[in-house]
Amino acid sequence: MAITLIGFMGAGKSTLGRQLAAELSLPFLDIDTYIAEQEGRAISEIFADEGESYFRSLECAALKKFITEDVVIATGGGIIENPNNYLLLNKNLINIWVDTNFNTLYNRIVGDKTRPNAVDQSYSSIKELYNSRCSRYNEIAFIRVNSEESIDTCITFIKNRILAEE
Repeated sequence: MAITLIGFMGAGKSTLGRQLAAELSLPFLDIDTYIAEQEGRAISEIFADEGESYFRSLECAALKKFITEDVVIATGGGIIENPNNYLLLNKNLINIWVDTNFNTLYNRIVGDKTRPNAVDQSYSSIKELYNSRCSRYNEIAFIRVNSEESIDTCITFIKNRILAEE
């Protein structure tokens, strides 16, 4: 069974996921990296050339492929935009919402040309996107961690919660 990390872009899902996978002796998969490798081009190029809906279909195929495996998966921030992804994640038992203060998120992503949904967007439009996604993250999250905390603190919290459920 997969442990999936969900949350807004810039929350730290990939950073935390790599370390969590190492701690749990599980493989790690970053869906965005996987898609970029499979397609042979950057996510921003996929968005520019094929559009967001094409990218979301690739994201769904990757999620379907790996969600039943024993793996730690870092998802893209918009994975919940596709209803099929939402349903797959809703059936998964361990979805961890990696979140933090919005201003921290904004400062991590502003000016990052690799994030198609943030490029040339205003503070208010990015905040609106964040707010529109929060309820869906919350609906499918097993737990929520604050990435303002140290990675070690987050991992200890996650491991304690996972072990408490076994």
